[in-house]
Amino acid sequence: MDDKEVIGKIKFKRGFIGFLGIPMWFLGAIFALSEGEWLTFILLLLAIVASVFALMKFNRQIQGILDSYKPGKGFWYYRMSAQNKRTYLTVAQWLLFLMVFIFWMMDYLNGYAGSIAIGGIFASQVMKRRIRLHTPIDDASLFELEELGIIEEGEIITALYKDFDEWSKVSENAKVLALTPDRLIVIIMASSEAGERYEIRLREVVGLSINGEGKYGQGVIVMLKLVDGTVIRFFLEGESHQDSPEQFIQALLTDLDRVYMEPIRLAGLAQTTRTRPEEPRFPAGEPRPVIRHLDLHEAVSVQGSPSATDQEKSSGPASMNPVQESTSKRVIDF
Repeated sequence: MDDKEVIGKIKFKRGFIGFLGIPMWFLGAIFALSEGEWLTFILLLLAIVASVFALMKFNRQIQGILDSYKPGKGFWYYRMSAQNKRTYLTVAQWLLFLMVFIFWMMDYLNGYAGSIAIGGIFASQVMKRRIRLHTPIDDASLFELEELGIIEEGEIITALYKDFDEWSKVSENAKVLALTPDRLIVIIMASSEAGERYEIRLREVVGLSINGEGKYGQGVIVMLKLVDGTVIRFFLEGESHQDSPEQFIQALLTDLDRVYMEPIRLAGLAQTTRTRPEEPRFPAGEPRPVIRHLDLHEAVSVQGSPSATDQEKSSGPASMNPVQESTSKRVIDF
């Protein structure tokens, strides 16, 4: 799915809730109160409160508004271990099932509520499976990245994520993320034959936002704010069977905490030794993706945000130690 399509869907949800959902639930709450249906009245009030919070969340996502990143704080779900995440999702499934049963017993269950609950149970099962099967780093994938020139030979990679299982089945705007001790490498695939590579230095990240999106929240929207005011927004589909967005984000949070709280001494980190396969992943003569290495300022920002030139004039070169943030903002949708 294109990242701009994701933002378009968020705008649609915001409009639906603001112009139809909240007024409808407000009128329903008034009717329930007049009829003395106290449980329905309370449920509708909760729906209105939840909708207001959802509108605030959608506005922040659309406008690229992020809070400052605080090492070790927030994002409690993503910081949990894989086993704890799966336990949490299992408990959520049972709570949804219990809610459906109670509503059915009280004759409050309808098709809309039932479909939402069943969808949530199914999505939780999908997320549990990909968390269980997630492969943080494997030599075969790293050699693929080396052959494509995405990473250097023997470069230290702490986490890896792909939106796909095979390079021959890459969809447009699929993402490949590789995490090093001091950088986040982002590859945006235009097709199975071409892609673009960008680097984000972890020391330049001063803000972070993570929100579930896509099919019942199975995908994840990640937004990063850099010290020069640039906001980078990308969508992880979570379609691969061996790559979990949740586990990659956990590794990203761990490395961000280390960058903020401990000095990185790359000279003391030895390059990794990998077991090279007998045959190359992309044999000579066979088609392979061509990956262009680009600077972040070469990325196209969304309409209405400052240009890269304006950004450089207003903020100057980005500092390796994020102390002061630029007040200007440029939003890049990957």
